[in-house]
Amino acid sequence: MSFPEKAANYLIKSKGIKNEDQQEILLFGAQVFFGLVSSIVITCFLGYLFHLHVQIFYMLLASMFIRKTAGGAHSENSLHCLLITVFIYNILAYIALETIYIVQDYMGLVIILSFLYGLTIIYLKAPVESPEKPLSFQQKKLLRKLSFLAVFFLFICQGLSYIYNKYELTNYAVSLIMLWQYLMLTSFGHKIMYFIDRFLLIILLKGR
Repeated sequence: MSFPEKAANYLIKSKGIKNEDQQEILLFGAQVFFGLVSSIVITCFLGYLFHLHVQIFYMLLASMFIRKTAGGAHSENSLHCLLITVFIYNILAYIALETIYIVQDYMGLVIILSFLYGLTIIYLKAPVESPEKPLSFQQKKLLRKLSFLAVFFLFICQGLSYIYNKYELTNYAVSLIMLWQYLMLTSFGHKIMYFIDRFLLIILLKGR
C-alpha cells in the first residue's frame, strides 16, 4: 500500500467515513496532493544540484496558474507525470541558463510574444477538460475567465521584473515554461504527451 493510500485510510478510519464515494474522493485527493508535493520537491532538489532551483521554483509557481485554470495534456500515470515534470522543468531551466546571453537584449520582445501566444491559445482552447472529469458549462465559463486573468497576471509580473531589470534569467525561464504550458493546451501538445508516455512505458518495461 502506497503512502497516499495509508494516509487516506488513516483519515477515513479516524473520521469514521462510511460512504464509499467520499472514501474514493479522499483517496484520489491524497494521491493528487502527495503526487504534487513529491513532484515539486524532487524537481526543485534536482534543480538545486545544478544551481537552478530558484528559476525552477518560479517556473513551477507560474505554470500552476495556467495548469489549474486552463488545464492541459495529462500523462497516463503519476510516475510518468513525475518523470516528465522533473525532466521538462530542469531541461528548460538549463536551456534558459545556456541561452540567456542570446536573448537578454530582446527580453521585452520575448515576454510580449509569450503573452500574445498565451492569449491566442487560451482564446482558442481553454479550458481543456479531462475525459475522466468533464466540466459543466458554468465551470468552463469560470475557468476560461480565470485563464485569461492568469495570463494577464503573469504578463504584469514579468513586465515589472523586466522594467526594473530584476531576475532576468528567471524571467526568461518562466517564459520558456509558459510556452510549454500553452503548447500542452493544443492537440499537438497532447500528441507530444502521448508519445512521451509511450516512450517512458517502453523504457520502464525494458528496465524491469
